[in-house]
Amino acid sequence: MIEWMNNNWFEVVGAILTLFFLYLEVTRKWTMWVVGILSGLFYVYINFDAKLYALAGLCTYNVLVSIYGIYCWKFAKTKNNQNLPFVFISQKLTLQLIAIGIAVFAAIALILILFTDIQPFINSGTLFSFVFDNLIATLSVIAAWMAARKIVESWYLWMFINPCTIALYLYKEMYPSTILYVVYAIFSVIGYIQWRKTAMQQQ
Repeated sequence: MIEWMNNNWFEVVGAILTLFFLYLEVTRKWTMWVVGILSGLFYVYINFDAKLYALAGLCTYNVLVSIYGIYCWKFAKTKNNQNLPFVFISQKLTLQLIAIGIAVFAAIALILILFTDIQPFINSGTLFSFVFDNLIATLSVIAAWMAARKIVESWYLWMFINPCTIALYLYKEMYPSTILYVVYAIFSVIGYIQWRKTAMQQQ
């Protein structure tokens, strides 16, 4: 056990930070974004070391969107000088995000094939890793931006992303991260309920 901890302590610390981020997100605390910066930096290294390049890039993006989240949740105000409210997504924005998602997925796939050592078509295992790495990264980019803007339906995406991430990390034998995303999957439902309740009260 001690040897395993010595070999995996970096991933364990990253998982603990991310769990703390999840708690703050569910309870709607703006400090979640501060913790998000730290956990994002940890997982940049963790995913890059595992050759999950799309997820490593995603974590870099998450650090940047966490800075944006601090602004939106703490400093941005409405015309009435109130904090930005929790909101439900519009049909127009839904269609826009679908189009953006398709473009991002294609762009990430092209970047991974051209500029990394990933060869997705060698066997079914590498293809699985390639597709899930890209899909998780693409949807997480959109979900993180939606969370920064306090859009309730961001949790729908997390409910889909988390099982995909569990499958990928199991395949990569990254067990602390697997456990982390099992907890994420459970708390995604709780987070949606809490955010939806708050949005309805504010409306």
